Order: sequence, then C-alpha cells, then structure tokens
Amino acid sequence: MKQTMKDLILNWHHAGYTIDEIAPLIPQIPPDEIQAIITHQA
Repeated sequence: MKQTMKDLILNWHHAGYTIDEIAPLIPQIPPDEIQAIITHQA
C-alpha cells in the first residue's frame, strides 16, 4: 500500500471518521488492515 493511502486513512480518522465509514471509500483495503494502520499510528 502506498504511503499516500495510509496518510489519507489517518487524515480521515483524525477528522472523526470511523473504520465503518472509511472502509467503503477504499474497498481495495480490508477493514482489518485499516484498523491496523490506525492502531499502529495511534
């Protein structure tokens, strides 16, 4: 996964989006991986 996509996920998370809201926006990335990105950066 590109760093740009990780940054986008983190920006959305910091803006208050939940994983359930982020996942449909980027269907190529599984929700578990989104959770891992957020958890790793927190």
